[in-house]
Amino acid sequence: MAELDALDKKILDLLMKDGRMPIAQIAQQIELSRVGARERINKLKKRGVITKFIPLIDNIAIGYTCSAFLDIEVGPQSLESVAEELTELDEIMVVYLMTGNVSLHAHALMLDNKHLAEFLRTKIYRIPGITNVNVSVMLKRYKTELNLL
Repeated sequence: MAELDALDKKILDLLMKDGRMPIAQIAQQIELSRVGARERINKLKKRGVITKFIPLIDNIAIGYTCSAFLDIEVGPQSLESVAEELTELDEIMVVYLMTGNVSLHAHALMLDNKHLAEFLRTKIYRIPGITNVNVSVMLKRYKTELNLL
């Protein structure tokens, strides 16, 4: 686990709020030179703390009104093949290996409930090795940020 000091945490907090924040503005907020701030960010990247900069997109704003969470039970012998097949589906945003009764957890974005039903029928339920699928649809998002401070 990477050790983070107070400046590293402040940099990460600023970048999570605005991944496009200019180095000069970061430097000013953490009271370092631009060179010092850039070096810190580069070290965080090199250590694998920052893996990439991506925009957080509002799925509803682009027409994907259905955000579904799939708890997928899988036989142990099929775990890797099912996980790999799930990661190949464009509708699936994330796939996690879980503990407990559920083997895999996936998050999918759909245009609407009709498309979710079709996706489940034509893609998910046909994957060999899946023994059960429990689907929950998100009603409202309250938070998507990690707060390190």
